[in-house]
Amino acid sequence: MPELPGTVDPPGDDPVPHAHFRLGDAPSRQRYELWRDSISCIFEVEAPPDLRAGGDFSAEIEASVFDSIMLARTRTLEQRWHRTPALMARDGMDHYMIQLYEHGDMLWEARDGARSFPTDGLVVFDLAQQVKTRTNNFANLSLFIPRIMLEEHLKSSGDQHLRVLTGREPMVQLLRDHMLSLKRLAPRISARQAVAIAPATVGLAAACLNAAVSPDDPRQSSGVAMARTSAVKRFIELHLDDPRLSADRIARQAGMSRSKLYELFEAYGGVARYVRHRRLRRALLALTDRTHAHCTIYEIALMVGYENDAAFIRAFRNRYGVTPLDVRMAGGIPAEAQRRTAGIDRRHEAWVHHLGL
Repeated sequence: MPELPGTVDPPGDDPVPHAHFRLGDAPSRQRYELWRDSISCIFEVEAPPDLRAGGDFSAEIEASVFDSIMLARTRTLEQRWHRTPALMARDGMDHYMIQLYEHGDMLWEARDGARSFPTDGLVVFDLAQQVKTRTNNFANLSLFIPRIMLEEHLKSSGDQHLRVLTGREPMVQLLRDHMLSLKRLAPRISARQAVAIAPATVGLAAACLNAAVSPDDPRQSSGVAMARTSAVKRFIELHLDDPRLSADRIARQAGMSRSKLYELFEAYGGVARYVRHRRLRRALLALTDRTHAHCTIYEIALMVGYENDAAFIRAFRNRYGVTPLDVRMAGGIPAEAQRRTAGIDRRHEAWVHHLGL
């Protein structure tokens, strides 16, 4: 496990890292802005004017890190939540987030109309994708799992964003109960035990997401189509640095017609869009990775299959709303996110960014 700010590596018998963000001791006029600044590690938020201006604004996050995954309980008031392309570019996170609500509700717009959080169910977020929701007063639990740990175990890794898992399904109840148990037992779990808990939790999450697929869900492919799509994705990932990667080449390699390839990737907005987004995602991770700090923007463009930096910069800006240099100059996670601010514990901000690194 990589060393997290404020933790000891290698893991031993000490409790798992635990942070508790709360506004109780902050001046009433500063509470909302402190919260807004802290939660911007994941979301941009907007509370109603009367809540922002009043002295009764409240928010609280309790976070525990179990080796390479994190569980956080959030309690706060009515707000709107937005994960924008610019925010995704700034933080570079590549996690899945699985949520349950203890009380309150979340609402969002989906293709089939307005949706709300399922009773006793779960909702899955892909933090590499844009989202906009609104909540009333609530308390929820969020399980953060790095994509690299979970994706390879999923039958349909690209179709998880805003998946609604009904509480009637036994596997959903198992994962929900597991998350609640982790929260309850966190003070008694050691860092050494967390090393075994993390892969077990990821395995349970994968089993839940795979078992919860409904045969009449229009987003799900047949087993054969799913296997072919996965094979094509693996080929794409291995050749993202090749500027000659094209739909024709991918189709020939996969032994299928271009029309069949387009059909498989229709849900992703087309194969060209999928390749472009994967290239830009890899570039974003390289720009925020300290091991690539010596690379120029041009060298990173070459790493992801662009033959010149002008085309790369244009595509990156169209995707994320900022330039690669903007991301590079931001310098990753601000140092202030790794310390306590005005006596408020904000360590969870750095922890969520460092998962899986």
